[in-house]
Amino acid sequence: MHFHQLAELYAELEKTSSGNKMREILSEFFKTVPAEDIAVISYLTLGQLASDNDDVVMGMADKSVLKAIAIAGAVDQSKVSKLMQELGDAGLVAEKVLQKKPQTLIPLEKLTVKELFETLHKMAGSIGTGSQDSKQNLLATMLQKSSPQGAKYITRIALGTLRMGVGDMTVLDALSIAFTGNKESKEILEKAYNICPDVGIIAETLAKHGIKAIEKIDIHVGTPIKMMLAQRVDELHEISDKIPGEFTVEAKYDGERVQAHKNKKGKITLFSRRLENITAQFPDLVEWLGKYFHADEFVLEGEVIAVDKNGHPLPFQTLMQRKRKTEIEEYTKKVPVQLKVFDLLYLNGKSFLHQPYCQRSAQLEKLLKKNEFIVPTEKINTENIDELEDFFHKMLKAGYEGVIVKSRAEDSEYQAGSRGWNWIKWKKEYVTEMVDTFDLVVIGAYHGKGKRSGTYGALLCAAYNEKEDTFETLCKLGTGLTDELLEELPKKLAKHKVERRPARVNVKKEMEPEVWFEPRIVVEVMGAELTNSPIHTCASGLALRFPRFIRFREDKKAEQATTSTEIERMSKK
Repeated sequence: MHFHQLAELYAELEKTSSGNKMREILSEFFKTVPAEDIAVISYLTLGQLASDNDDVVMGMADKSVLKAIAIAGAVDQSKVSKLMQELGDAGLVAEKVLQKKPQTLIPLEKLTVKELFETLHKMAGSIGTGSQDSKQNLLATMLQKSSPQGAKYITRIALGTLRMGVGDMTVLDALSIAFTGNKESKEILEKAYNICPDVGIIAETLAKHGIKAIEKIDIHVGTPIKMMLAQRVDELHEISDKIPGEFTVEAKYDGERVQAHKNKKGKITLFSRRLENITAQFPDLVEWLGKYFHADEFVLEGEVIAVDKNGHPLPFQTLMQRKRKTEIEEYTKKVPVQLKVFDLLYLNGKSFLHQPYCQRSAQLEKLLKKNEFIVPTEKINTENIDELEDFFHKMLKAGYEGVIVKSRAEDSEYQAGSRGWNWIKWKKEYVTEMVDTFDLVVIGAYHGKGKRSGTYGALLCAAYNEKEDTFETLCKLGTGLTDELLEELPKKLAKHKVERRPARVNVKKEMEPEVWFEPRIVVEVMGAELTNSPIHTCASGLALRFPRFIRFREDKKAEQATTSTEIERMSKK
């Protein structure tokens, strides 16, 4: 398939403000795609070169991309820089410059999707001395071989700023329609995607082998499984209604959730909640897992926390110092960590996803050799709410966030990617005056005035409607943003800035922001109460009063934000 066909699709999608129309356009296009190209096109349409867990990073600076545009268009670098200042989008710069590209002595062949994808991967794999020059020349050649419109999208893909508003669920919907005739099969696709969250694998399997093959997709060690999530209740006594009989009460930590995979060759890989490969950040955990967990092949989950020299927990912000690509060895010593393990999903060729929680956790502890670095979670088994509450306060005193209550029933299987009633969280915020903390997605901003002039004065935040795959507004956030943070915001959000309302965003005219962002950045927000609102769209009209910024949640993707369903349930209480 020639890339100009894909560029025409992107131009059509970019003009679309309706999520349903976007699915319709995509599904019609997918019907025309050769099966051998479907995986590549699925990745590119999401603005990616691979699934998140493959950790393929282009690593190309803006200046290098602009230089490649200048080379491709045979124009002076200063002209390209001036256009960038005027247009603010390297893609638009490439489109304008390449409209007058010079003729080559030997006509260049048209760029294919396969050639583009392979060249982008070659660029991503180029490191060390001379790599930037190599990347510039490879990009320039692709720009020359494409149309001006194609050059716009190639440039945006190279910079990771495609920003068409297409999400993973959008692609799954479109695939379902294209290959099964309707959206009914999306549930099967989504279930497979939760176990193997790689859009390319799902797309190619469906295109080549049909929906029956999708139903057979299972755990693949080295590919992360979407993590199971916990529900919430408003009153402690409700837990007995949701989880009758005996349950496990487990400490909830202020750390980073980690899924660890070990394959038959002994390679250990760590994944974050966002399914990103974070192995390089924790070489100490990799060493300990190899030393203290006795199994040839496994997938297990835990929470990594920062600890002081006495093993006491330190704040999440301390742990975040380990999120770095340099000085890793130094920070391994500077910020010691501990892994609290709590679940086993796969062991020596056997999936444990459908085993009851009590069997999974018992097997996990049998395999763990006693040590101080990788330890089981603090927990008790009970069916008594008073004992639960006592343990909760004990965990708060120990410096933890609260507790997770887990069903021990026969049907307490691991629900990948789901927020079911087998797990319920109870945090310290639930027993204060505040309602709760919410993980919300930044979808827009308003320009600051007075003291905040020159930056953003407030952010428009939204919850995620998982049924409709849309983002619904819940609050306008300004409180809690420090001067330092306000100064940082424009730069932090620039990569996600778009010219028009993203197709998956649901907002009323009264709340339209002055600046739009593609839903990517997640923030933790605390609020006083939920009220009915005629100007917000969350759960058909709910708003969060007196919202206050707590922190950025870089460990969460937009689709992992607090859902509209959760917020609606909370408001009814």
